[in-house]
This record gives sequence, C-alpha cells and structure tokens, in this order.
Amino acid sequence: SIIGPLILTAILSLSGFIHFRPPSEAILTAQYFIGIGIGVGYVGVTLAELRKDVLAGIVFVFILAALAAIFTEIVVLLGLAGSVEGFLAFAPGGQAEMTVLAIVAGADLGFVIAHHLVRVTLVITGAPIVAKAIQIRQKRDQNAPPR
Repeated sequence: SIIGPLILTAILSLSGFIHFRPPSEAILTAQYFIGIGIGVGYVGVTLAELRKDVLAGIVFVFILAALAAIFTEIVVLLGLAGSVEGFLAFAPGGQAEMTVLAIVAGADLGFVIAHHLVRVTLVITGAPIVAKAIQIRQKRDQNAPPR
C-alpha cells in the first residue's frame, strides 16, 4: 500500500514537480489515524493475550535494535552514511514508519527507503523460496526409511 504512493512521489520529485517536504503536522496527523486503525484491531483481546504479545514484541524489537546498531556502526565506520541514516535504514519497523521518521529527522530519504525496499523485496521473494525448501525437506524426511 506504500509502494504506489512512493513510486508516484519519486516520479514527481525526480521530474521537478515537488520541491518541498510535507509539514510535520500532516505527518503526525497521519500517524495518529494509522494508530487508531491499528488500535481498533485489539478490540476483544484479553489482557493476558495482550501482555504475552507485547512482551514478545518488546523482546523482538530490542534484538532487532541491537542488530541495527551493529550494522549502523559498520556503515558509519565505512563512511557510507551518517549514524541517523544508518540506524533508520536497518531499524526494526515498517517502511512507512521509517520513512516518516527519516522525514522528521531530516535524514537522507533515498538511503533509508532504498534499504527498506531491498529488505521488503528480499522477504517477499525469499519467503516463498524458503517455505518451499522447508516443505520439500519435510516430505523427504517423511519418506525416508527409519534408521
């Protein structure tokens, strides 16, 4: 859902029709309504379910943030990008959210978006390949004679 507007914005920006960034108030308002949409999905969830899911999410975010920090340090030491761009490029989170953070932070949008597009592309193309490989391996293991 973000790819279409992203491509349109890139075309308009590269062709010279767009010369400015959206105001931060508009971005914050959009994020507010996105949050409301996400929150509605939690109607009817028990406190125990919420606690378990939130704890798992927090642990996952800390692990990914640590990995992002390691990759950020490598990128900065190699002189490929600044620390803000490096962290936003590898940070856990959705492409839309990282794009918004990059805009608000004044980071290099191209660097951040390119990394997230590569990540999304790898996941979208790689997940079916890995799933098929797992499926083939499971079938092979089921058909193998017992040892």
